[in-house]
Amino acid sequence: MPERPNVTDHCLLTHVDERGVATLTLNRPDVRNALDEELMRELTEHVVTYSRSQDVRLIVITGSEDAFSAGTDISWMEEMATDQPSVDARRLGNLLWQVRCCPKPTIARVNGAAIGAGLALAVACDISVSDDEAQFSLPAVRLGTLPAVLAPFMLDAVSPFVLRRYVLTGETFSADEARRVGFIHATCLGAQLDATVARFIDDLLMGGPLAQKEMKMLLNAYAHEPFNTGLIEGAAKISARIRKTNEAREGLAAYIEKRDPDWKR
Repeated sequence: MPERPNVTDHCLLTHVDERGVATLTLNRPDVRNALDEELMRELTEHVVTYSRSQDVRLIVITGSEDAFSAGTDISWMEEMATDQPSVDARRLGNLLWQVRCCPKPTIARVNGAAIGAGLALAVACDISVSDDEAQFSLPAVRLGTLPAVLAPFMLDAVSPFVLRRYVLTGETFSADEARRVGFIHATCLGAQLDATVARFIDDLLMGGPLAQKEMKMLLNAYAHEPFNTGLIEGAAKISARIRKTNEAREGLAAYIEKRDPDWKR
């Protein structure tokens, strides 16, 4: 597949390279890439489109200039509060849900501040990598509101015990702390951010696309199932089914023949 150039959709930059790596760049630098109605709609539509595309292997989400995302745009929230108070929350929740349930691997390239919904967006991705100077917070209580839509996604990353501190104080915390408590998988020097993300991309491209899709579905299912013999029996059946696929046969043949599988070529 030929490399596609950057496409500007006003508030969103999109790019798909020859490997099938799609990059979505939040592009509202004047408000630190805060999420408004247009950006949420564009981002949601592109995640859904790329999820269904045979030409896309994985998705990277990042921000333009020196911020990942400052969260939900306050001026837009004020407008919605007097007009349609639940519309903005539903739209944000749908965006995060589409990212969280995307069948393709997703990476958050956190190049700067990730505040409120910005942090939730990073957490909704499968892998999150941050500039070590980035700052994080969940400041809703300091505005007299609460991050109700964000909470389920945050609890997918950290325990209620950990989350209580950050949602009740609204404090700002560092990238190192975000990694330590579980919001972020890896941190690095800003100058090394692209190289670090590239290593994760290379690792993800080594995996079979069907296997990755099935693994994500399995993890989502296991999160809500009791750990018992029924779960193990179901897992054994899934494993047997996947081993019969053409992808699994190709992966085993490539390993035996000491070559790259066809999905890596």
